[in-house]
Amino acid sequence: MTASSEQSIQHVTARDGIEIAYTESGSSGPLVVFVHATGFCKEVCDPVIADTRSHDVEFRALALDLRAHGDSGVPPRPFDWWDVGGDLAELIGAERQVIGVGHSAGGAVLVLAELIQPGTFASFVLVEPIVLPPPYVRRPDHPMALGALRRKPGFTSRQAAFDNFMRKRTFSAWEERAMWAYVSGGMREEDGGAVLKCTPECEAEFFAAATMHGAWDRLGEVRVPSIVIAGAESTTHQEPFVAELAGRFVDARYEIIPGASHFVWMERPGVIAAHLADALNGLTSH
Repeated sequence: MTASSEQSIQHVTARDGIEIAYTESGSSGPLVVFVHATGFCKEVCDPVIADTRSHDVEFRALALDLRAHGDSGVPPRPFDWWDVGGDLAELIGAERQVIGVGHSAGGAVLVLAELIQPGTFASFVLVEPIVLPPPYVRRPDHPMALGALRRKPGFTSRQAAFDNFMRKRTFSAWEERAMWAYVSGGMREEDGGAVLKCTPECEAEFFAAATMHGAWDRLGEVRVPSIVIAGAESTTHQEPFVAELAGRFVDARYEIIPGASHFVWMERPGVIAAHLADALNGLTSH
């Protein structure tokens, strides 16, 4: 990849010409890579990063926008999650002993990056990763894909978007700073209003591709010590499935967070941060 810089957001150009946006913070300590969920943006990682720093641990943080999200470029369809894993592997390059922290699609992307470039990661914190059993087929009719296509793409302002989302049951348990991070980083000003950077069509395509990558059958190759975190109220990652998922890794355990949903990342960033701080302390103690 070749790199360029634009204010605090940096870009690298992937092998297929797609620009991938990312931000970095911190000047010392292990590298921690943060990867967001489908439809969101790198800025939703900010509360987790801030809460981790409150544990008085040193680390360098890198948060990226997946292709077709945030400030990254949009590839032609159909999308392939292996391309996204390749973006991350290229971005990390030769660095090793990296800690990966990912939510939903972001968790799967970390796994794919490790399969592409084995030995990159020292530890994973995976929050409801989208690594599913077969059949491995594209699902444009998936309920999440169809739901994304119905999403309202714009609002009169970021404040209007914030108010709209916080009124919805799905998002009402989010911490306000997480929602502000989403509407600030995940929307752009356009025609006097605010529109989603990840369009409903791109989000739907990402969901359609979610069941294709087949990493479920390769989890035994992932030797990274991992914790899989899920919300007790999740509709996608109930405990029996989470236990089976974690059991397919060489070295993984899981934790169910009471009262949290699939959006535990945004509802309880402090929980994610505590596990990351433990991983950092474990890495630096060796």
